[in-house]
Amino acid sequence: MGSALDALDPAQARLLPHFLSRGGVFFSELPPGVRASTTTFPRRNRLIAGASDAVLVMRAGLESGSLYTADAARTQGRPVFALPGDVWQPAAAGCNALLADGRARACTSAEAICAVVGVHPARAVPAGREGGWWEALSVEARGAYGLLDRVPRSFDEVLAHSPLSPAALTSALVELELSGLVVQHPGKRYEKV
Repeated sequence: MGSALDALDPAQARLLPHFLSRGGVFFSELPPGVRASTTTFPRRNRLIAGASDAVLVMRAGLESGSLYTADAARTQGRPVFALPGDVWQPAAAGCNALLADGRARACTSAEAICAVVGVHPARAVPAGREGGWWEALSVEARGAYGLLDRVPRSFDEVLAHSPLSPAALTSALVELELSGLVVQHPGKRYEKV
């Protein structure tokens, strides 16, 4: 966390029980009472790198905090991957710099990353709705999940078909991402896994 565990922002506090109930963890090296700030995020990013088998930077400008995470991962001996981006897009400049400087390997497929870390995935998302995972989702997340498919949809497109407010839809989509059911692509485009 970029803050102490007792100083979460409201969105983080709402997601904490959901994330923990699915086997996730929250950790911070900051003492109680410390709120998130620009000075705490590099420390958080170092912890993220340390808890990771590998780091994949999907989108990063030249000043992105993701570059701190990538550098920390390299220092800690973790593999670093970057998704190459359009050279005309400022949001891809950080990834492209990691690749150009040899600080990251090009991410060409999910399978390549899995092979590097020794993971051989079967099926990430349970088939059907057995096993209680569906019931564990909030009503909002279940509704948002029903609006998505295997074609990425923009946030505005999903919102236009949803009865949820923008804030509620954002929370539902984050819940789905943390559950591994949805992936967010650049440009706030969402797709079922």
